[in-house]
Amino acid sequence: MMPPPLRVLIDARMLIGRFSGVSRFVTRLVDELARRDDLRVVVLCSREVPPAWTDRKDIEILPSDFGRSHRTAARRLRWEEMKLRGYIRSAQVDVLHATWNTGVPPRCPVPSVLTIHDLIPWHRPKHYFTTSWQRWCYSYAVRASARRASCITTVSQYVRRDVLNTLRVQPDRVVTVPNGVNLPENSEFKKMNSESVAPSRPSTLEPSPFVLYVGGHEQRKNVAGVFRALRRYEERYDPAPILRLTGTVGALCPAAALEYDRVNPQRVQFLGEPDDHSLGKLYASAGLLLMTSYDEGFGLPVLEAMAHGCPVVAASRAALPEVVGDAGLLVDPDDPDAVTHAMHRVLTDSALRRRLIARGLTRAKSFTWGAVADRMINLYHRVLHESSRPRAIRWSSAAAL
Repeated sequence: MMPPPLRVLIDARMLIGRFSGVSRFVTRLVDELARRDDLRVVVLCSREVPPAWTDRKDIEILPSDFGRSHRTAARRLRWEEMKLRGYIRSAQVDVLHATWNTGVPPRCPVPSVLTIHDLIPWHRPKHYFTTSWQRWCYSYAVRASARRASCITTVSQYVRRDVLNTLRVQPDRVVTVPNGVNLPENSEFKKMNSESVAPSRPSTLEPSPFVLYVGGHEQRKNVAGVFRALRRYEERYDPAPILRLTGTVGALCPAAALEYDRVNPQRVQFLGEPDDHSLGKLYASAGLLLMTSYDEGFGLPVLEAMAHGCPVVAASRAALPEVVGDAGLLVDPDDPDAVTHAMHRVLTDSALRRRLIARGLTRAKSFTWGAVADRMINLYHRVLHESSRPRAIRWSSAAAL
């Protein structure tokens, strides 16, 4: 007799507000897990269930009363400490996957996997918290969840080292599971391999190619450095590229807003929040992706760009070198001359472009959401096996809880 499918509760409360890298991680993971016959996905949502999930038959939706007002560190901590346990019990699952840096409640009724994407707010509290009380609540929530979790995953070795050094958890409880990427389904780029570039992607560009930036506008993203590099490029080389970047002018942090006032506004185009299809087209047609962040737990845009045959110029900081490898140019984000020179090389050296495109496509193939799901499923089974809570006992007593 076949055992019943493993039931896993995926915390998707963050799918409220701006669609972030964490949101992409959760949606892609849910999609992959839902394809598995030996697993049943239960998704814990906020009050606002994502429209794309309302008619899904391959997942179970568990709405909660978690709302936008709970997104502050203090309110979120209170909700997770007092209400989350009840939702886990009602879901009657085998394993909890807390996907949002926190979310393992006290006396969690099932084994748990906690994913920590980064500890950036821990190290840069003034940029994220208005009061010391909010900072304390965030720190407590992260440390308590890390202590309670059966297993912790990090999206990069960089974050794993940070978790070990900052939270002082046992190394054997922390496993790195890198993020993934969806390779374009119907793209000429899939015909390329690591040794050559198919002629369907031009190795030379139009006279005025555009540079693409994808991401948020908070200070650590160093969008100010992107604007400085654009201005320096226009001073030194001709023709200067157009810069297209996600977001809006109003979302710029003060440092980026100051630098934006110094560039030629006719060479900057804000894109708002493009959907996946539009973003894929932008990657595929961009001259390069420029990402000069000071801190990234992973850096999904560089991986997505490589998957679409877009060369990458990225900062030699945090997790970015780990993701880029030898498939892009790494630069000092505080050196505008180095950034500008790297941009110029990629935009004008056709042989270099061919090498970077081929290496990027090959590297992107080693980061798949299917592989992420496989790793996570192994961890779900591991924590369940290591738990002392027999499944039969939990199910027989579930109605009484």
